[in-house]
Amino acid sequence: MINRGAPLADATLTLTIDRRPLEPTVIGPLAAPGEALAVAWYTPDMAGFHELAGSLVAHAPDGASVTWRITPMHLRVDGDKAPVSITIDQSHARVVDNSRSTFGVGPSGGLVGDAEWQPLTLVPDVVTPSASAPPPRAPPKPVAFSVTTARAAYDLSETIGSGDIATVFGGRVRGHDTAVALKLADDRADNDLIQHELETLTLLRATPAPSERTPPTRHLPLVIDQMKTADGRLGTVFERVDGIDLVELRRRLPGGVPPRHLIWIMRRALAVLGWAHQCGVLHGNLDPAHIMVRPHDHMLWLVDWSWAVVNPARTGQGFKALNETYSPPEVGERKPPLPASDLYSLGKCMIFAAGGDPKTRRLPEVPALDERLVRFLRFMTLDSALGRPQDAWQTYAQVERLREQIWGAHTFVAFDVPGD
Repeated sequence: MINRGAPLADATLTLTIDRRPLEPTVIGPLAAPGEALAVAWYTPDMAGFHELAGSLVAHAPDGASVTWRITPMHLRVDGDKAPVSITIDQSHARVVDNSRSTFGVGPSGGLVGDAEWQPLTLVPDVVTPSASAPPPRAPPKPVAFSVTTARAAYDLSETIGSGDIATVFGGRVRGHDTAVALKLADDRADNDLIQHELETLTLLRATPAPSERTPPTRHLPLVIDQMKTADGRLGTVFERVDGIDLVELRRRLPGGVPPRHLIWIMRRALAVLGWAHQCGVLHGNLDPAHIMVRPHDHMLWLVDWSWAVVNPARTGQGFKALNETYSPPEVGERKPPLPASDLYSLGKCMIFAAGGDPKTRRLPEVPALDERLVRFLRFMTLDSALGRPQDAWQTYAQVERLREQIWGAHTFVAFDVPGD
C-alpha cells in the first residue's frame, strides 16, 4: 500500500474469494509519504475460475476512515489445492500460484505465473449525490393562465416541473374536475420533439393491444388535446398522472424501495417496454423521472416519449438523447438502437430506486436485497449490449420467476409510502 497523503493509523485489507472472506490483513501505521506491502495466501478447494473482490479501509489518526472497494476480478487456478499468493496496492494486483494462474485474461493471455502485475480497479466507497436520497423538491410555483382550444378550455394554476425542452403546468379542464398537465415547449426549435411524442403515443395506442385483463397501454400517458401559443410553441395536454416519479419515491424512502415492491415496478415497466418494442418503438431516454408510480394500488406509467426511436431499421432513426448516468454505452458510441438499450436504462433506474448508485451500479448491502435480485440487476446493466437481456417480454417472465423463487406465490402487499 502506498500512502501519499496524510499519515495513517492503519489500513485493513479484506479479500473475498467466491464471496467467502479471507482473514483480514492490517497494514500500518503509515507515514506520509510511506509504503507497506500486504500479502494474502489462499488455498483453493478446486481448480477453475474464482472471483476475487474485497475492500481496503484506511484509518486516519483522528478516527476518520476512507473505504475503497475492489472491483470483482476473475482468477483461474489450474491445479487443485495450489496455494495462491495475492499482493495488492491501490492500482495493481499480483497473483502467483504454483500451477501458473491466469488472471484478467487479455490479448497476451494474462499469464501471471512469473508474477506480472495486472491492473486493479479500486472504487471509492463514498456516498455521492446520485447515491444519496435526492434533496427535497421546491414546492410547485403558482401560475395563473388559461389555454383555449377547439376542444376545451384549460385553467393552469401551478408549474409541475421542467426538463430539457419543455415546462409542465398543472391545472384543470374548465367546468370539469379532470386534472390535466400541459407540456409546453420552451422554444419553437423543440416543437419537433413535442410533436414526435404525440405521434409516438398515438401509434402505441392505435395498435391493437393483446386481449389481457390489464393491457400495457394503460401504463402510457393519455393525450387529450394539443395547442399552439401565439409565438408558435407547441404544447400537449395530458390527463394528469396521479402518481409520483421514482426520484420523489426515493426521496421519501432514503433507504430505497423495498425489494418486493421493486419487483412489481420492474414488471409493469417491462410490460410497457415489451409492448412498445413489439410496436417497433424504443423509449430512448428512460430515467427515474420518467417512471411514475401510484403506490397504494401498484399503478405505473412510463412518461416522456419525446426522445423515442420509432422503427429504426425502416426510418434510420438513431438515439436522440444521451443521459450520462442512465444511457447504455451504445448511445454515446452512436451504435444502432436495440431493445436491450431500454432494458439497460431500466436496470439503472431500479438500482437507483433500490437505494443504490446507478453510476457505479453498486447496490446497498442489506439483508432484504436477495443476492439473486442483485445478480439480475447487474445482468440488466452489463456494458455489452449483446451480453444483457435482449427482449422485454422474456425479461418480464424472468422477473416473474425470480419473484416466485424469492417470495413464492403472488400476493398483493400494501405499499405504504410517507406522504402518499
